[in-house]
Amino acid sequence: MAQNTPSNGFRTAVLALLIVCVVPVAAWSQDQQGFAKVGGYAGGTFVPKFTLDGETFDGFTYYQEVDGPEIAILPKLDKQGMFRGILGYRGEKAAIEFSYERANHNGTFLGGTGKATFQQVNVDARFFFLSQTRIQPYVLVGGGFPWLTIKDGSFLEDQPEAGVGDGAFRGYALNTEVGATIYPHPKVGIVLGYGYRPIWFYRGTGITDTQYDLRPRFRESSKGFVLTTLFTF
Repeated sequence: MAQNTPSNGFRTAVLALLIVCVVPVAAWSQDQQGFAKVGGYAGGTFVPKFTLDGETFDGFTYYQEVDGPEIAILPKLDKQGMFRGILGYRGEKAAIEFSYERANHNGTFLGGTGKATFQQVNVDARFFFLSQTRIQPYVLVGGGFPWLTIKDGSFLEDQPEAGVGDGAFRGYALNTEVGATIYPHPKVGIVLGYGYRPIWFYRGTGITDTQYDLRPRFRESSKGFVLTTLFTF
């Protein structure tokens, strides 16, 4: 870990992500009338077996502050159901959406067990094909900002009497998904898809609440089937 100083990088990343997603959606959406209703929508996604693939959080590795005593463990997370709340706007052939997701996990590290919570906010664009039909294949692409909290996952190597504290990691992610949306009614969409998401954690905190840059960045990924329901107002 290397100590970090505050910057406006996060705000810049959010603005860039909005521009990248909104401009293509606006251009793609200008087409003839489609089957699905145009307008704002709300929805929810369920991922039945969500986890990180364990490229860094493998259950055997720990990370230590450079020239310092602070240590954070990197547990292996089990598979849990993940829920995502969605708000968006659909045009004729494309949509822009914002979402928040959360999953609570059990983690293992060198035979011990503990708790962890994964959360992420997303800005995504959906591009629909065969938009005049009830069954519309789609591609989703966007970005997200994840944070992972490891309960009691940090301690000081030279001060065991200080106890333990939570370890927390923040990063950015690339969201991708393909599948099909079935419209039993123009206002209601049922989505069956498969998603893949590479993640890079770049910042961490531990028992002292000091922010550190992670060098190298922690590389992770997640993948799996998703089930989504969308309701257009």
